Amino acid sequence: MKAELLGDINERIFILKNISIFSKTEEQVLHKIAEVLTEISVKAGENLFQKGDEGTKMYAILKGSVKVHDGDYVFAILNTKQVFGEYALLDTELRSASVTAVEDTVLLVLEKATFYNIMVQHAQILQGILQVLVNRARQNNKLQEDLAREKKHIEEKNDEIKIQNEEILARNEEIIQQQLFIEQNNVLLQEQNYLITSSIQYAKHIQSAIMPDFAELQMYLPESFLFFRPKDVVSGDFYWFHKIPNTEKIIVVCSDCTGHGVPGAFMSFLGVTYLRQIIEFQGVTDVAQVLHELNKSIFLALKQDTRFNQDGMDLAICLIDREKQEIEFAGAKGIMFHIEMEEKTPILVKGDNFPIGGYLVDKTFIKQTLSYKSPAMFYMFSDGYRDQFGGSGTQEQKFMMRQFRELLSDISDRPILEQYQKISYKHDNWKGKYPQTDDVLVIGFRL
Repeated sequence: MKAELLGDINERIFILKNISIFSKTEEQVLHKIAEVLTEISVKAGENLFQKGDEGTKMYAILKGSVKVHDGDYVFAILNTKQVFGEYALLDTELRSASVTAVEDTVLLVLEKATFYNIMVQHAQILQGILQVLVNRARQNNKLQEDLAREKKHIEEKNDEIKIQNEEILARNEEIIQQQLFIEQNNVLLQEQNYLITSSIQYAKHIQSAIMPDFAELQMYLPESFLFFRPKDVVSGDFYWFHKIPNTEKIIVVCSDCTGHGVPGAFMSFLGVTYLRQIIEFQGVTDVAQVLHELNKSIFLALKQDTRFNQDGMDLAICLIDREKQEIEFAGAKGIMFHIEMEEKTPILVKGDNFPIGGYLVDKTFIKQTLSYKSPAMFYMFSDGYRDQFGGSGTQEQKFMMRQFRELLSDISDRPILEQYQKISYKHDNWKGKYPQTDDVLVIGFRL
């Protein structure tokens, strides 16, 4: 393969507009993506990739054609302005087929790493991808409902056939057709379940990509732990952190978005993306101002001035300054426990009593500065742990804040790994036979 210059920037943008994951992206952002596309040329018969290869690139055909095949069996012939491999930008699945040039062909190539770098800087790309996934999920849900109604109707007809035994012999052909239809419906239901599961997996891959690895935080806060239990495949709870360059200061965020599962995950995507823009790119490190800017971004992104929805998130944020032995804290209905080792009495630090998002765009958040004596424990958490139903009694009951406070007080002087183990054991033991109520997130660190 060799590089060849072909196709102007407008032609590239035209091709990008017709790709589903970029269909909602503004043209000025598409222009930036178009600029980083690489042009390569391949000769007729030359192989681009084999079935089973790791997928890390998207391809668009500027000139020529390729075949998608498995050995000698050809699935499709793709021609000029057609695209393949776009979902390799979103997941880590291996290639399901091979691609070979039918004739001398010129291709545009977008690398996954380049795409992620652009995506985290432009929330509208993420919103466009989420919209595509939402539309697919809605279409799948509607089709499932239609198929379920049709299946119920067929089952009712079958019940009538069983009662009318004498008519069955005369209507064998009709019964065979109905059974065939049921089998076809079952196949369709399986396909739809696969599509829905795939969409959720795509959402999981995106969430995993944009949330930081907690092991990185442990490099800066060695005595820290993360107890993270999503209720579903993806989570509405999320954590995030950032070390301020050229300082020893670290920002830690714990958030609980509206809902759980896929709807909650969509909110978490927006939360992480806007936090990165505000803190990393705009350089805002005042925790109260971060909440103000985040609230404004969510308000505008969800058009809450005209749609009047109350979606958003509860969030706690703290800036740790170990040199001064201080923590700057702010909360949007977010809270934190602070425990001094000498007293072992959890002190509840409460934020403001309104969330991120909702009907107000201009909210003023209060910053609190806390001094601590080393060693001291701090716990940030969502409401999932204390709201879990369970217990050993005959009636289900919530774990509640009182028991959670007592648990933290009992374990606060233990080694960090033992604290994690006791929090995990207590949650599982309390839950018992009951299903998980909500996403669960607890972050603990000792300073």
